[in-house]
Amino acid sequence: MRLASITLRDAKPKHFVLHSPLRFQLPPRPFRLCIGDAQLPACQYGRGTRRFFSTASLNNPDTPADIFLSRLSNSLQAIRNAHTQQQKSEISLIQETSLFGKWRPLLTDPFRLAVESDFDRQGPAKSWRSQLLVDKFENRGDLALWSALLDYQKRINGNSGVLNVWKGLWGRKTLYDVSSPLAPAFWQTILEAAVNSDNDDFLTSIWIYSEWMYDLHGVKWPELYSTVISQFLRTHQHQQALQWQLRLTPTFYPGANEFAGIIKQFATDHGLYETPTLESLYIVNPDHQLYDILVPYLYSLGASKLAARWRRLCIRHDDLPRAPVPVRPFLRFLQGYFPHVSLHPEESDATSDFGLEAAEEAKRIEISREFVNRVHGGTFGISVKNYNDRLGAKWLASSWVALDTAISTIAALGIEQIGPLSLQSIALREGTSKGVLNRIEQLQEQGITVVESNYLRLVLYLARIKDDQLLLDLLQSDLHPDVFDDVSLQERLVISTAESEDWRAHRLLLATRLVVMEKSAREVANALARIHILRRDYPRLSKLLNDMKAMEVTINHDQTSLIFDSLVTEAKSTFFPKESLYFFLSVCRQLASMEIPVPVRCWRKLLFSLARQGRIDDLEKVCIELVDMFTSLPSSRPGFAPVHPEDIPEPMKKPLSGVQNLLGVYIPLDLPTDRPLHPLRQVFDTKLLGTTIRCSFYSCSTQQGGSVATPALPTRRPEPGSFYGGRAVKLMRMLYDRGLFVDRQHLATWVKLRLVDLYGPGYPTKRALQRVKANNSLSLAEMKTLLDETWGEEFLPPIETLQAQIETRGRKAMSKYKKYLQEMGKTTPELRVVL
Repeated sequence: MRLASITLRDAKPKHFVLHSPLRFQLPPRPFRLCIGDAQLPACQYGRGTRRFFSTASLNNPDTPADIFLSRLSNSLQAIRNAHTQQQKSEISLIQETSLFGKWRPLLTDPFRLAVESDFDRQGPAKSWRSQLLVDKFENRGDLALWSALLDYQKRINGNSGVLNVWKGLWGRKTLYDVSSPLAPAFWQTILEAAVNSDNDDFLTSIWIYSEWMYDLHGVKWPELYSTVISQFLRTHQHQQALQWQLRLTPTFYPGANEFAGIIKQFATDHGLYETPTLESLYIVNPDHQLYDILVPYLYSLGASKLAARWRRLCIRHDDLPRAPVPVRPFLRFLQGYFPHVSLHPEESDATSDFGLEAAEEAKRIEISREFVNRVHGGTFGISVKNYNDRLGAKWLASSWVALDTAISTIAALGIEQIGPLSLQSIALREGTSKGVLNRIEQLQEQGITVVESNYLRLVLYLARIKDDQLLLDLLQSDLHPDVFDDVSLQERLVISTAESEDWRAHRLLLATRLVVMEKSAREVANALARIHILRRDYPRLSKLLNDMKAMEVTINHDQTSLIFDSLVTEAKSTFFPKESLYFFLSVCRQLASMEIPVPVRCWRKLLFSLARQGRIDDLEKVCIELVDMFTSLPSSRPGFAPVHPEDIPEPMKKPLSGVQNLLGVYIPLDLPTDRPLHPLRQVFDTKLLGTTIRCSFYSCSTQQGGSVATPALPTRRPEPGSFYGGRAVKLMRMLYDRGLFVDRQHLATWVKLRLVDLYGPGYPTKRALQRVKANNSLSLAEMKTLLDETWGEEFLPPIETLQAQIETRGRKAMSKYKKYLQEMGKTTPELRVVL
């Protein structure tokens, strides 16, 4: 049966009146079919189904990890965290016609439906002599009948038809069934029509009716709390959200988990923070159990500012972390970039290496046999016995021991590496791709790695592509993990499994060959990259990097370290030969485009060299790319930017000390750039910005030579930002507008120092400065006007103040130069005009 869909309105109720008389007004609504975004394609629903209509939507973002490795291909790089909370499944509004029972023939009789749904007998039922079906005693409380009438009115009259059915139901008060298969869709259709209606009394009457259902029959209206609160949050109605929170909480509060899901769904809506709507809901809520769910969720989206805001609110209400693993990345980030923020003792325990359980054990200081053995072993130099993979697998597979406890025990024994059999036992107890990735991340948190093998690579590959069925086949397979490392045996097994039609094992072996091919391609590509780096063969290296990016093959940590160390070693102070400069600059930009982070020390060497050699055009491009990279540029992990491990704070670096082939760590894009350890703050420090201003004033705006050039004599008034001094100010303004922290007072001071060379008393001692001053034809007032226009607002002080400052600074500089020349046995240079 094909049903027409009706577009639902998104109306904002004005106010609610408690227990007011019901005065419904049905606006005239002509029959119409809506063809648009809400259209219900007939091909999506089979025969024998009924479709109720809903505007419900769910938000289900991914939660990636903070680090990425180079030992795996791009598809295996990140081990993602699990969702902090399962999203509530959407109510199905598609109903089988068989559920309507004896009323199934009524669904195809529009005339009878029109009569039976005319509850006040002012329309088609006016001349109907029989009693309406809903008024017959045997049909009292028949939800299937009411569902059929609701479906008809919804299809024909939209929300007005739903209101008509509600009026008939309200007057009779005979329906309170919430357990039958048709019940969820029936009650949800009425509720959504009410929250999207302009009639405030509609929703108020539903609340009164739901209280009646609970008081007399002990049943609750399904999804009443979550639907109502979500609608008012979605439409940014602060007062109504709080009002209905207070109304519904005593009876219909769904529990801490569902409330946390609602807050989590709207936590990133910045419009709800203009007035503290979400915070107010949390404060008046009876349960304060939001820290473990919301704070890690917001941080996983890159919203570190919101995460910190909610953390402060939760701490004030004694809402503390209960599980250490989800909150640990955020707290370490907070410790690293905001060291002045004091952590609660519970938070400090969560950031410890051994977690809450180990912290509690340490407090008790239990002197056990294992503890004494470890102390004696460390004292007398007795080495720990090698880990037995078979015994470890049996321990991890034991169902009578919780998996968290089993892993913690292995970590406490000092085990640093487990074998493939142990990995198989852990993965079998999880059974899903997400669970396997979470457990591997937990092992890394405990400092435990898995022996490198094709079995590990295959498990990670299947988990990353979320092929749960094939992953389960692998874990339950009779093939020993060592089989996947024996190439010749695999070739024979591929043939034998195909002949015996054992397709499950055949698929596993083919997937293994695919993973092995990826490993071989990665090894060969990295070997070629090393050769090209040593030979300085940039064309071939560039082509190879492009191919690796297209094939999702990651360059290894060894090759990137070779590039970065060679760059720093070759740079004498901050000077590069032209060929080397552009070789390393091109390679670093290409690595950055592949999300391979470049250390701060390398960027600084390159930028200093560009500035001091007067290559202003290239300097502008690289600076803008750098700022965009850490403030707005999208990455494979939305909301985050990759940072080289050597540039992250110590609290974030310490837990990663045992990770091999670590290319970088992700930090949120919304981290303020004024933080001292922000990568941009480390790159664009005072020294680099001052050098950029100085070299820009002494360089030509158009020439890109290898040394400082003489600015051309302007024949007319230049455009703001196009002349030699204005380019640096224009660049600083562009970087400032893109999010870089620029101290305006310091910037103005650097510009004033350059103006002293141009307009101050006396004459400079350096030949380059003499040329700049001789070729300057702009007056100080004209220069100030141009610089102010370049910045976009008043940048320098008034002309009288500026002139006085330049005079004072100039005379100090003259006395300093004079004293220096006297010490050197020279005299003050004569005025020379260099044409």
